[in-house]
Amino acid sequence: MSAIIDDLRKERERFVAFAFAAAEIFFEIDTTGIILFEGGAVEKVGPERGGSSLVGTSIVDVIDNDDRDVFIALKMHLEYKGRLGPIPIRFTSSVGHNLALRLFALHMPGANSRTFLSLRSAPLGGGAGEQSTDKETGLLTRDSFLNLAATTMAENTTHNSLYVTAVEIDGLDEAQKKFGPKFTHNLLGRMAAQLKTLSVDGEMAGQIGDKHFAFLHRTQGDGDYIGESLKKVDDKVQLKTSVSTIAADNENISEGQILRTLSYVLSKFCEDSSSVDFDQLTAAYETMAGEAQARVTSMRSMIESGSFKMAFQPVVSLVSSDIHHNEVLSRFEGSVDGDSPKDIIEFAENVGMIEEFDIALCKKAIDYIRKMKRLGEPLNLAVNLSGRTLESSRFVDQFVSLLKDAKDVARYIVLELTETKAIKNIEKAEALLNDLKATGYRVCLDDFGVGASGYQYLRSFNVDYVKINGSYMHDMDKPDYKPTFLLSIVRLCADLNIKTIGQHVETQFQADFLKSLGVDFGQGYHYGRPDFSPKTNR
Repeated sequence: MSAIIDDLRKERERFVAFAFAAAEIFFEIDTTGIILFEGGAVEKVGPERGGSSLVGTSIVDVIDNDDRDVFIALKMHLEYKGRLGPIPIRFTSSVGHNLALRLFALHMPGANSRTFLSLRSAPLGGGAGEQSTDKETGLLTRDSFLNLAATTMAENTTHNSLYVTAVEIDGLDEAQKKFGPKFTHNLLGRMAAQLKTLSVDGEMAGQIGDKHFAFLHRTQGDGDYIGESLKKVDDKVQLKTSVSTIAADNENISEGQILRTLSYVLSKFCEDSSSVDFDQLTAAYETMAGEAQARVTSMRSMIESGSFKMAFQPVVSLVSSDIHHNEVLSRFEGSVDGDSPKDIIEFAENVGMIEEFDIALCKKAIDYIRKMKRLGEPLNLAVNLSGRTLESSRFVDQFVSLLKDAKDVARYIVLELTETKAIKNIEKAEALLNDLKATGYRVCLDDFGVGASGYQYLRSFNVDYVKINGSYMHDMDKPDYKPTFLLSIVRLCADLNIKTIGQHVETQFQADFLKSLGVDFGQGYHYGRPDFSPKTNR
């Protein structure tokens, strides 16, 4: 018997030594969660206990209430996985605030089944803390999940495969009707804990629809396993699950393109899951991925060759009727796979090519302005700039370098900022735009007035123009139309010395109405449709 005890002690000591190589705290627990052994800075967790040990108490008692579901899920999944981690879990502390630690778990099955837990506080750089989460489940929102999953895959240097599993869960509405919102809230919390625990870094799980969830993981079989596990999350309810796992690697496609395609396909699925049979999502992904890859190849060829064309639509002074500048719009010969220009630009945004296109379009506009200057016909142009380009660590330097080298025509160019929701680092974008303004460029905020975030950008960015969203033109000719919100935008911009542009002006009545409110410029079919020759005052 003593020999067996000595062997167990030696085994435990080996694990302790291994754990301390990367851990601050070490626990050994039995199948019920009772602490059998502790080591390291254990005084950091749990209540003030005057040097007494935690051995003999339950590990759950020193875990924050909100994270106990995560630990319960972790224990259950360990039977399947054998080892898990890192998993972010908050522990109670005697200093008055919880400790956010990263937990690594190793399960040793057998007659004396035990689990070893090593904890450390070192950040892992997953970035989930900077992302938006669903208030009810604590899971990442759809956009945050896609962004973080794409970033994680892009930074995957281990050459180990990564997988994305989408999960459809039926039965939640019935559970709420039968047991009420509090029960459903707790049920969602336990479901979210299971998804997070099996995901990369314990954070890469998101809610991508009302009954659709997704998580990024490293083992292909995790998808089927979680589908079965979620069915058993509570004995009171009968949940039906469907899962579809997508491999995020392909030898014939570059890693960057895999990420773009995956994000594109999942985004399309989230927008309208009824358009794709969920159980066939994997097959649909392969089909859509092939189609997307062909479109990407076609678009990249078009960007590199510069074979797209520029069309121009005038922006007119509502006071003098003079043409102030022309907005540059993209046109594609034969288009790409028959799509409209709007569809092609949206595709470029979805697959992460909009930055390359912004640079190509801006270069073409700069060359055109220089050509017109040589002909003695200087021309003012507004060129669209996606917020994604300002956020791109890969392309922003190239874009800024292009503009700095073209300072000879800077005063003829308005940078029209679109896709502003993509901007996360406001301070960095503000500094960049201020630098470009100092070079001579002017800045316009596009599609203003359709979301609260626009006011944040108006406050942060030193813009010259605000383009008011065309929806404010709707119903303008009706007797009961009230321009309250439109007028508030105009007055705010006037106070900030910012000029306003009304979009989608299609009638003289709309033009006169906007003028009466104090809007400075108008753009729309009333003044001219996009044409390959810019309109001027000559």
